[in-house]
Amino acid sequence: MQVKRSIIIDSPIDRVWRVVRLFDGVAAWNPGVTMAQMESGSPTEVGSVRKLDIVDDSVFRETLLAHSDLEHFYSYDILESPLPCSNYVSCHRFVEITEGNKTLGIWQGEFDCNPDVADELERIVGDGIYRAAQLALNQFMQDQKND
Repeated sequence: MQVKRSIIIDSPIDRVWRVVRLFDGVAAWNPGVTMAQMESGSPTEVGSVRKLDIVDDSVFRETLLAHSDLEHFYSYDILESPLPCSNYVSCHRFVEITEGNKTLGIWQGEFDCNPDVADELERIVGDGIYRAAQLALNQFMQDQKND
């Protein structure tokens, strides 16, 4: 199954990337994550593992699979989560929009799941995680601009 969400972030790509590039920095801008900590490696080192504590008291453990400051993206897989899926791989990518000096945020994932939960996972992952987090990132960037 594939899930993808994208939004326009009202900030230049360099500012956005500075905020999101660290694998353990997600708790700063995503209100769904209460804590992010590296279990191994560094925040930009491929193979590093992070642990995310989520607001519903669930835990995600993820491996950084790729990271590029030049191309403004990182990808990761899930080692452990409450989601009823397997073989989950995701990419969070950012593209410069020169008109208005904005950024296109694209978050997409692929995973295997039972067809009985596919619609629910489309909603949970697509809207509850990807879209909600990117909207929060856009708000975080606006708040930072006003500080």
